[in-house]
Amino acid sequence: MKIAVAQMRTTAGELQRTAERMVELARRAAGEGAQLVVFPAAALMGVWPVDPPSQEGLLLDLAEALVKISEEAPCPCIVPVLSDADGAPAPEAILVHDGQLTPLKLSALLRSSVAGHAGRRPEAGREDGDGPAPDLPIFELGGVHFGLAFSFDDLNDFDDYAFDIDVVLYLDGYGFAMDDPSSAMGVSVSDGRFMDDAEATGAWVVGVGSLGTYGMQVFTGSSFVLTPWGELAAQAPSLEEGLLMADIDPDRGSPLDHPLDPEVYDRPLVAWNALAQGLAESLSQMGFTQAAVLVDGTLGSCAVATLATDALGPTNVHALLATGANDGLDAAARRLAENLRLPVRELPMSALSPDRTLAADLAQAHLVALAREEGAMPLSNLDKTALALEASPGSMPHAGLAPLGDVYRSAVIELVHMRNTISPVISRASRHAFEVPAIPGIEECGPTPESRIDFVDYVLASHVEWGRALSDIADDGGHPQVVSDILDRLASCAPGRMACGPVIVSSSRTLDDVAWPLGMAWRDRVRTKAERAGEGIGGAISLGDDLDEAIAQAAEGLRGVAGPQKAGDAQPAGGEPDAPAAPRDREGDVRDVLNILRDLSLTGGLAADQPEGRADRHGPGGRPGPGGVPGDSPIWRTFSEN
Repeated sequence: MKIAVAQMRTTAGELQRTAERMVELARRAAGEGAQLVVFPAAALMGVWPVDPPSQEGLLLDLAEALVKISEEAPCPCIVPVLSDADGAPAPEAILVHDGQLTPLKLSALLRSSVAGHAGRRPEAGREDGDGPAPDLPIFELGGVHFGLAFSFDDLNDFDDYAFDIDVVLYLDGYGFAMDDPSSAMGVSVSDGRFMDDAEATGAWVVGVGSLGTYGMQVFTGSSFVLTPWGELAAQAPSLEEGLLMADIDPDRGSPLDHPLDPEVYDRPLVAWNALAQGLAESLSQMGFTQAAVLVDGTLGSCAVATLATDALGPTNVHALLATGANDGLDAAARRLAENLRLPVRELPMSALSPDRTLAADLAQAHLVALAREEGAMPLSNLDKTALALEASPGSMPHAGLAPLGDVYRSAVIELVHMRNTISPVISRASRHAFEVPAIPGIEECGPTPESRIDFVDYVLASHVEWGRALSDIADDGGHPQVVSDILDRLASCAPGRMACGPVIVSSSRTLDDVAWPLGMAWRDRVRTKAERAGEGIGGAISLGDDLDEAIAQAAEGLRGVAGPQKAGDAQPAGGEPDAPAAPRDREGDVRDVLNILRDLSLTGGLAADQPEGRADRHGPGGRPGPGGVPGDSPIWRTFSEN
């Protein structure tokens, strides 16, 4: 079967125009022999549903667009749509075939429900009754059996259960994240999870990448096709539109005649290009074509000015040079503006105020005035580290959009070094002009500023992206008091972050995902192993007399089951061991109860059916990115093992 992936850049909710383009691409693909055309997950409606009062009108217009596609598309198509489930996005895909519209997830859910009422267990379920998601779509077309995945959790189900499928279609709805190689799709296929998925399922894997910026999430495209044995059969370009054609033969078991060589994943380059696309498209969606930047020679200001120039062009970026604080940085700022050929307005800081903090606040006001004068969007120089630890309540908020607001400072350094390999526009003085957050004892965490900022960002990423507890981070990274102070500062700066502008999402979890409750006085601290095991709680925890008794009886029954007997072990004739019965493991009992409480606090219910891994926007995704962040060790798992 020849399958086409229509990698297209769209505007969310532009239903009529997008439907017309889908029909055009379907005609083009059919002309090249395609028997199925698959469109990206975000193409029609983006990645976030509209507010509930508007949903009825949107669905009516969406229905008209789908009918148009069904009437005019010359071959079968898969058209993803988006609905709302209690305020959360609920992706669906419509199979358009022979003038009919079949919602694949809904059909799968209804079949599962019918099978359950009839007392039949789904074929893919395990013997213990556990099974895959009931709405996991599986369908047949032209003699080929397809499975459809919208998330990494769906892919995990296809990996873990025995489905009779020939092709897995993965519709990416996550967006690019620097900490997850799989989010870059085809350009990172050698570093991501998809080769493992092909091997686990024994099926062809077709990755359908969305393209463009939806909300503040950036999608890079780079659709791909993998054979069941892991060869790259086809790949679409990154950050460009394209119609990817691939011949898929479920009966083929031999290597391809001309497979593609997977690219070496260049994370900083992909990230820089993704941020540039996100900045340009975000401003356009807000009604701006120009930006204003405050350049003072520091690393962050030079990075933002360069990124804005790459995204918008030099004539659309207005630079306000803040000078007078440091002669070396003044020269570096002027040199950057010359290298980028930016229109410049100079602002002597000494003329604003002798108080450096007040002068910096006034400079932000001057930036807003320049932006208003030029009809531009002011850009903030804040990075993720600054938003996490330096956005103190009561401080002057930085104006406008923060292009690097979801990028840690250590990663900004990495991005700047990469950008200078293209053209050396940022001076050495600026590359070293960054501050390490003023955390007590941070000097002990590394001999250089670079190593200290690496430690700070390691602590933040471990907590934010990887959901690790304070004690776990301290056990691995050392410096427990510094770790505690960093996370305490993260919580204390939550009110300050509320006044900051939007950021371009470039990680699997933003700081908004770990917002600290306003007014919460409690702070975590480093715990000993004995404390974490629950010692000292004693018998204070009860689930109710009936449950306590049932648990105790079940535990005694388990202890009565004899384990494997080693050769040479003596056993009395009566079958009873010589040694007295072991005392009840009260520490283990308490630990189990604490695990249940942890799961309840994380999920709102028992997490026994939850997947292992990170509980974030990407779910248990691909392998972790650089920086020594492990992904497979149990200590990185969010949920306890009950």
